[in-house]
Amino acid sequence: MTTAAIVPAAGLGERMGADKALLDLGGDTAIERVVATCRAAGIDHVVVVRRAGAAPLPATGAQVVEVAAGGEMADSLRAARATLSAAVTQVVVFPVDHALVRADTVLALLGALDRLGGGVALPLFDERPGHPVAMARAVFDEIEDPAATLRDLVRREPARVRVVPTASSWVRADLDHPQDLRAARNALAGSPWSTVEQMFRHRSHRAYRGYPLPQAQVERLVDAARHASTSSFIQAYAVVAVVDQARRGEVARLCGGQPHITQAPVFFAICADLHKIAAACARHGTQVQAQSFELFVQATVDAALLGQNLQLAAEAEGLGACMIGAARNHPIELAQLLGLPAHCYVVFGMTVGVPADDPIARGRMPLPGVLHWERYDEAVLDAVFDGADEGMREWSRRTNAERGGYNGRPVSERKGWVERMAIMWGGESSYAAARQTLLDELRRLGFGPF
Repeated sequence: MTTAAIVPAAGLGERMGADKALLDLGGDTAIERVVATCRAAGIDHVVVVRRAGAAPLPATGAQVVEVAAGGEMADSLRAARATLSAAVTQVVVFPVDHALVRADTVLALLGALDRLGGGVALPLFDERPGHPVAMARAVFDEIEDPAATLRDLVRREPARVRVVPTASSWVRADLDHPQDLRAARNALAGSPWSTVEQMFRHRSHRAYRGYPLPQAQVERLVDAARHASTSSFIQAYAVVAVVDQARRGEVARLCGGQPHITQAPVFFAICADLHKIAAACARHGTQVQAQSFELFVQATVDAALLGQNLQLAAEAEGLGACMIGAARNHPIELAQLLGLPAHCYVVFGMTVGVPADDPIARGRMPLPGVLHWERYDEAVLDAVFDGADEGMREWSRRTNAERGGYNGRPVSERKGWVERMAIMWGGESSYAAARQTLLDELRRLGFGPF
C-alpha cells in the first residue's frame, strides 16, 4: 500500500495572529514537525496545502499546493487530491493545527485502517474524535463532490469507521489561540519521563520566566490533580489560583516576602475545605462536626494529596513549582485576602511557572530511614543520620561551587541534616515560634476547638 499525507495549512491564522504553519514549536516550525512525524510513520509523500501569497515554508521535501485564500478545508483537500497518483491507496489528513501529535498515533491509525480493509480510522481522546484522520483512497475520493466535507466522509457510513483510543490530548487540541501555543510550548519543554522518573527528578524552583500560564493549562493541571485519593470521597479541598500581580504581591507579603511568589505567573493556594461539607450538612438540616480533629486531619490530608498531584502534573508538562509552607504564617489574613469561607484554610501555597533556575537536587536521606520492614527499626538511625549529613554537605558543596550558593547566599558546608533540624525545630525554634498562634487562628477560621 502507498500512503499519502495531506496537511491543510491554508488558513489565515486570524485568531492566532500568525501563520500556524510557521509557529515555533520547540525549535521547529509546526509544518516541520508535522512532516517529520509523517516521515517517522513511514509516509514519504506529503502534500501541504497553502493559500496563494502565503509566506514560503522551510525546506521539508513536501509537495506544496496552493489554493485561493479564504477557502474551507474541503477546498484544500480537493486541491491536494488532484495531485495524487493512482498508486496512492491510503490518505492521512493531518491538519497543521495538530502538530504535536506523534508518529505512534499515526501508525496506530494506519494499523486500524489495514485491519479494517478499507474505510476510516480516527483517534479518540476522552471519548471524542480528533485528528489526524486516515482513510482508504476510495473513501477519500468522495471529497470530489463539491458539496462534501471531511465530516461528511467520516459520518456518511458509521459502519466503516474505526476509532483508536489514545492518551494524547493533542489529537483534540487545535492551535487556534495564543494560549494554545503557550500550552504547546510548555508541554514541549518537558521530558517524556515516566511518572516514577519524574518523581526522582523533582526539584523546587524559585525563579520563573515571564510567561503566563494559559487558563486552559491551569484548568487541566487542577483537573488532573483533583483525581487524587480522597478520604471517604469527601473531597475536602479547594484551590484558589492567584494570577493578579497586585494580589500575588499581597500573598507574598503574608508569606514571608518570598520574591518568587510575585515572579511566578500563578500562585495556587491549596486549601483544606470543610465549607462544602458544612453546606451539605446544612442542606440536610444538620451541622458539620467542625470540632472533630479526625475530620480536620482528613481535610488537611486531602489537600496535601491534591497539592502533590498538582506539582507532579505541572512538572510533567515541563513547568517548575515550589510549595510555600509560609502560607500558614498569617492564615486569617490570607483567608480574608482570598475570600475563603468559614471552615476553610490554606494548608500551603505553590508557585508554578516556566522555571528560570536550575537548582542542584538535594536528594533525600538514605532509604532505611524511611522504609522499615514489619516493625520500625530504630537501630538504623545512626547510620541514616550519617548518610543524611553527608548528603546535605555534598549538596552544599555542589550548590556553592556550581550555582554560587542558594538564593544568592553561600551555604554552610559544615552543617549536616541533623544539626539543621536541631536548629530549626529544637530549643528556641524560630519556626515553632512563628506559628505558635496557629491553633487559635484555625479556631477562628471555624475549626475546632480540639
